[in-house]
Amino acid sequence: MSTTTLAHPGQPVKTTSLENFFPGYFALVMATGIVSIGMFLWGHRLPAEIFLGLNIFFYALLWGILIVRIIRYPLVVWNDLHHSARGVTFLTLVAGNNVLGSQVALITGRMDIALILWIAGFVLWILLLYTFFLVNIMKEPKPTLSQSISGAWLLIVVATESVAVLGAIIANSSVLHWLIAFISLCTYMIGGMFYFVLIGLILYRWLFFSMKAETLTPPYWINMGAVAIITLAGSRLVMYAHAHETLLVWAGFVQAFTLFFWAFASWWIPLLFLMFAYRHFIARVPLQYDPQYWSMVFPLGMYGVCTFTYSAITGFSFLKPISALFVILALSTWVIVLIGLFIEMFSAGKKQ
Repeated sequence: MSTTTLAHPGQPVKTTSLENFFPGYFALVMATGIVSIGMFLWGHRLPAEIFLGLNIFFYALLWGILIVRIIRYPLVVWNDLHHSARGVTFLTLVAGNNVLGSQVALITGRMDIALILWIAGFVLWILLLYTFFLVNIMKEPKPTLSQSISGAWLLIVVATESVAVLGAIIANSSVLHWLIAFISLCTYMIGGMFYFVLIGLILYRWLFFSMKAETLTPPYWINMGAVAIITLAGSRLVMYAHAHETLLVWAGFVQAFTLFFWAFASWWIPLLFLMFAYRHFIARVPLQYDPQYWSMVFPLGMYGVCTFTYSAITGFSFLKPISALFVILALSTWVIVLIGLFIEMFSAGKKQ
């Protein structure tokens, strides 16, 4: 399979080897899962179930590739984890795992399987996040801000909030629901804190360093996707709180805070579309397959899903058409990127 890795943001390097397999490919699971959930929320159960089956296949396949890669190229994988641009993309494992868990819980109702996935996601989150921070704090020399920071760093937020989302969904089905809900509330808050810090660095990079069209890569859509998943986590926590009268006090705070995040996610959308248009139609950067485009599908779908869920807890039914539009956009983009993947694989096969 042809893949793309990054030397640093904005510089793709084409490879076809397992050795250099892109570590952020679990974004495919994230994208497929959120499109499936969006279709399910809008009552399209059959396509949602088909996407669930596809996602289980993608999840198993990517874990298989990762395990083989670790066995055959442990030093390369370790170097990827140390890399300031590529290392953070390992957090797609956490988010992909938890999005799949949310799919299973919502579409099949198998809360027992979803609980296992939540535990696995929580453990992965601890291991990967602390490893990433530790190696990047201790390594020398450190890269410059412009060489390392990108929208992909917001996967720290997405992975953290994915723990909160799945936890809030499954909490009521477990005897340990108070513990799961507390962990979910904490990760909701931690993810929000990370967003404030990281988005400040990204905006600083944008506003005070040279930004060529080539550097406006698809992961910058996570600028919006990260706040969208915070909105979804807050909405799901409010839903959980509504089932427990003693929690209604903090539910009001979470609901108000969630509006703040939804508004910020909405603010990003026109700017991101304008940047996309500038990159490809004015600066003429070729529009060709890159695994990072799955990081564009996920935010589109996440905005549709979070808007649907937020409107459900607030009664703001006038937001529903926005949700429908973005679920359709996410599905359309998913299809286009998948076609691009097939074309890339076919071209790579012919070259070999």
